Amino acid sequence: MKKLKVRLDAFSDAVIAIILTIMVLDLTPVLRDNLNDYLLLSKEIGVYIISFAFVANMWYQHATLFNEIDDMSYRIMLADFLFLIPLSLTPLATNMMAENTTNITVMAYGLLVGITGTCFRLLARSIIHFQYTDTSKMRQVYRKIFGQHNLIYVLLNCVLIILAYFFPQVVLWFYLPYPLIYMLLSSRDRQQMYDVAQLTTNQRQQYLRLPRDRMKQFSRLVAAQKPQTSASPAGTQPNNEQPLTQDVQPISWRDWLDQPIGSGSGVQAANSQSPNVEVIKEFRRAQWDDFQRQTKTQRAARDQAAKELEHQQAAQKAAAKQATREHEREQEAKKEAAELAAKQRERDQEAEEDAAKLAAKKLSKIS
Repeated sequence: MKKLKVRLDAFSDAVIAIILTIMVLDLTPVLRDNLNDYLLLSKEIGVYIISFAFVANMWYQHATLFNEIDDMSYRIMLADFLFLIPLSLTPLATNMMAENTTNITVMAYGLLVGITGTCFRLLARSIIHFQYTDTSKMRQVYRKIFGQHNLIYVLLNCVLIILAYFFPQVVLWFYLPYPLIYMLLSSRDRQQMYDVAQLTTNQRQQYLRLPRDRMKQFSRLVAAQKPQTSASPAGTQPNNEQPLTQDVQPISWRDWLDQPIGSGSGVQAANSQSPNVEVIKEFRRAQWDDFQRQTKTQRAARDQAAKELEHQQAAQKAAAKQATREHEREQEAKKEAAELAAKQRERDQEAEEDAAKLAAKKLSKIS
C-alpha cells in the first residue's frame, strides 16, 4: 500500500499539472495588432492568474497533507478522486469566466471553489482519521483547530457568490487573495496540529479545554522558542537560553516566508540542524507544563485581583451607605431644628399677641 500511496500522490500531481497546462492553452493568442484583442488577452491572463493561485494552493495543501502519512486506506483514495473531480473542472470554469464574465459564470466559479474546498476537507478528515486513533484526541484537536477557519472559508465564499450576482466584474478579483488567505491560515493550523501531536494524551485533553485566545498564545510561545539540536541526547531536558516565561510575539510575515515548509516547520535549531524527534517532544511537553503554570499563576492573580476589587467595591458601598446615613441624619437634624424654630416663632408670636391684648386692656381702663 505504500507504493500505491506514492503512485496516487504522483497521479494527483500529474492531474494538477495537466489542469494548469490546459488553462494556459485556453488563452487566446493575439494574431493581429488590435487594442481590443490585447485588452481581452490581459483579462484572460488576469483570470488565469486567479485560477492558477487557486490550483497552486490546492496542490500545496494536497502535498503537505499527504506528506503526513506513509500509507493510505481505500477511504483516502476515494476521497482523493472525489477531490480531483471538481478541481479538474477549473479550466472549464476559468475559460467560461474569461470569455464571458457575467454573474452566472462568476457564481459558477465560486460554487466550484466551494465544492473543491469541501471535497478537500473531506480528504483531510479521512487522513486525520487514518493517521490518529480516537484515544489520541487528535481528531477532536483537528476539529477545534481547523473548525473556525473552515467556517470562515465557507462563509467568505458564500458572500462572494451572493455579491457576484450583483457585481460580477468586481467580485471576480476578490478570488485572487482567497487562496493566499487559505494558505496562510492552513499553514498555521497545520503547525498547531504538529505541535499538539508532540504532547501527551493528558496534555491534549487539557489543550482541548483551552479557549481560542489561549491556543494562540501557546502557538506564539512555541514559535518563539527553539529546542536543542539532535546532538543532544534523547530524553534530556532542553536547555533553552530563552526562558519559557518570556513574553512572546506573533511570528512575522518575513519569518513565515523564510521558514521551512512541512510538518513542524516552526521548529528550527540555531545551527540549522534538524532537532531530534524525542528532543522536540520533550521540549514541547516542557513548554506546555510551563504554559499551564503560567495559566494557573495568571488565573490566581486574576482571582486575587477580582477579590481585591470586590473588597474595594464592598468598602465603597459601605462608605456610600455610611455617607447616606450621615446625610439623612443631617437632614433629620435640620428638619428638627427647623420645626423647633417654627414652634419658637409661634410661641413668640403668641406672646406678642398676648402682650398687645394686655396693653389694649390697660388703655381701655385708663380712658
